[in-house]
Amino acid sequence: RPTRSLVRATPLGPPAARPPAEVVAGSDFVVVEDGQGVALALTALLESHGARVRTVPAERLVRCAADGTGGVVDLSALRAGRGAVLPGQFEAWRAALTGGVRRLLLATAAGGTFGQDATADAPDPLPGAGLRGFARTAALEFPDVLIRAVDLNPKDRPERIAAHLLAELCAPGEPVVVGRTNGTRTTLSTVPVPLPDVRTDLGRPSLGAGSVVLLTGGARGITARTALALARAHGCHIELLGRTPLRETPEDPALAHAHDRIALRAALLAQGLRRPAEIEAAAGAVLARREIAATLAALAPFAASVRYHAADVTDEAAVHAVVRDIRARHGRLDGIVHGAGTLADKLLRDKDPASFARVFATKVDGARHLLSAADDDTGFLVLFGSVSGVFGNRGQADYAAANDALDTLATAWSARTSRRVLAVDWGPWAAEGGGMVTPELARAYARRGIPLLDPDAAAAALLDELAHGTAAQVVLAAEADGEGAGDE
Repeated sequence: RPTRSLVRATPLGPPAARPPAEVVAGSDFVVVEDGQGVALALTALLESHGARVRTVPAERLVRCAADGTGGVVDLSALRAGRGAVLPGQFEAWRAALTGGVRRLLLATAAGGTFGQDATADAPDPLPGAGLRGFARTAALEFPDVLIRAVDLNPKDRPERIAAHLLAELCAPGEPVVVGRTNGTRTTLSTVPVPLPDVRTDLGRPSLGAGSVVLLTGGARGITARTALALARAHGCHIELLGRTPLRETPEDPALAHAHDRIALRAALLAQGLRRPAEIEAAAGAVLARREIAATLAALAPFAASVRYHAADVTDEAAVHAVVRDIRARHGRLDGIVHGAGTLADKLLRDKDPASFARVFATKVDGARHLLSAADDDTGFLVLFGSVSGVFGNRGQADYAAANDALDTLATAWSARTSRRVLAVDWGPWAAEGGGMVTPELARAYARRGIPLLDPDAAAAALLDELAHGTAAQVVLAAEADGEGAGDE
């Protein structure tokens, strides 16, 4: 069975900070404006210790960072009425890191996990959603740079917040994620917590043969495993949503003998395709449609009904159209599982901003669209995340940020709605279970002592979590002898 952990704030002592004059004197800093007075207070404080400071709006940071600077403090997530900072600020932070910055501080007011009281009435979209996941990965890729995400109480006086930020700038070797709330300094840690034995009665309807569950993720991978577990356990109606359109005509007989990607490449080459990208796209589409068809066939004996919808979760109108169709046919929608995700792994210095935005949007925009489409009868919304958001993972700044954002959103949404909102941060699944783990990556995990989740046990753990748990965020991973993190 997977181990179950919760993410909790744990106390930290005062930072082992060096004297500010030793750290910042003679250094150049760029401070991104917040409009609340913090940038002004921090600028004055830094200058009083001999630093040279430029205060700029968020949209100008990329230009200043590219010019080279000793330190960047981005306060844009503290700005009142500000939309989500990510993915827009990614390009500026990448420019700062690749341009040789020595210190990068990202301020946020995510709250919730750190114990702030303002989560229920926090703005949505939450401006700082995803900053912690980005910082965790950036710290792995740039170990010689002080990188920190600092969660602050926006109700504190600007001078007090500025003092906290200066202390963090002068404290090397501390955790990447720090909370400065309610007069305490904390960090986030995973703490093993067993699931309660008794079923939790939260007033939500139990699933049964008449229930309807919508799952995103293309009827493939771990979404398919979850759908099958739900159907077997409850016999409910299963509605599946994915980007891959199903063919209206039978598959080309010439491809029938090609059972894997290698054979498909050869068959497509024989049909006249020449460009490698075209061949890969065609082979991927064939395999995706086959996997969807296999999932639908596997579900048929257990589910009350099964239907597949071709739609993109990043398209809000398309998501709402799917939900309207479901309600028109069934008159209800009892639960949603958001398993859609995409990978575009590259080191930060090589990561394209547009690619970052696509990975981030699939997880985060998709979750927002599903929440907006849910109604009072929707008892639960499950968001599939990854331990990459909790620990960071080299090459996955976008994926880690997106999954961390899901954790932040789940905590906030749980505080303002009666429905169950749950972010599940999965450890790596075995490839045969549909996880995003290639044989090469599986061998790498084995060398690091990171076992892969058993697919059936993982799906059963999720059903148990829905039945017995109350937490807004849980980490489910295979028990390991060593430490580490990976993707789904």
